[in-house]
Amino acid sequence: MEEKFLSIDNYRVRCNVWGENILPTIVCLHGLGNTSLSFIEISEALKKEYKIISIDLPGHGKSDKFTTEKEYEMVNMTKWLYTIINKLNVEKCYLLAHSYGADIALHFMKEYGFMVIKTLLIDGGYTTKDDFYKIVDELANKPGWKWPNINNVEKEIQYTTESFHTFEYSNFEAFLHEEAQSNRNWSHNKKRASMDYVKEINGKVKLIVDAEVVSSVIKSMANSPVKQIYRELEDNILLLVATLPKEFTIINDTLLEDVKNNSKIVVKKIEDTTHMLHWDDTETVIEEIKKFFY
Repeated sequence: MEEKFLSIDNYRVRCNVWGENILPTIVCLHGLGNTSLSFIEISEALKKEYKIISIDLPGHGKSDKFTTEKEYEMVNMTKWLYTIINKLNVEKCYLLAHSYGADIALHFMKEYGFMVIKTLLIDGGYTTKDDFYKIVDELANKPGWKWPNINNVEKEIQYTTESFHTFEYSNFEAFLHEEAQSNRNWSHNKKRASMDYVKEINGKVKLIVDAEVVSSVIKSMANSPVKQIYRELEDNILLLVATLPKEFTIINDTLLEDVKNNSKIVVKKIEDTTHMLHWDDTETVIEEIKKFFY
């Protein structure tokens, strides 16, 4: 693995790169709160077959955060990604994108589809915020529903920001112990990836991503609905969907109905996986990549 730093519009961007230049290229986009190293196990497994470029999104990992909220809007994120790919001399690529990164990938395909061969989405790219809020609001009024009623963008920002703010450990040993307990098939590479999205602040281990980034990212997804994007794209997209927690199945299934009925995206559920699907079942994701990115 080679760590590279680029300057894009005077912002530092980190990319981690595996594989040789002569190989077909996969560009990886991680989810909110993660970093480019969230794809480390996949990249190590595929580095003899692909050149893999995994990018720290703004405000994540070792990439600078944007100074304004407007810069996180999807129209700018797609230009930002296009500039990075061009700077790395990539003419054609596959996209591998998780969660928030999946939204960016779809918007990128809309604007720069001529550069994309195929895209594999990992539990993302199908949640249109307004639809999500309506579904949650209906469920919250039913007996037995235990999750918070996140029925608008302000509540999602508040809930997510509070979750990120309360993420705190007394030291790195305590943090890694919890990570090892909560992640299946704990490994040296997962440890590296976990250490990459935290830092020490005032003697406590905290997430690198701050409240400003969280707020800007959620607003950008709400303001640029993926429903308007995936309906217009071609049949070169595979979406892998998590099945846990089971309480969320009704939300996901409802959102996926529009994807199945109004797009050409192929949807596959990966059983017994959470939102970090590519960590829970890395082998299956690698198999799907090999079959789809042939």
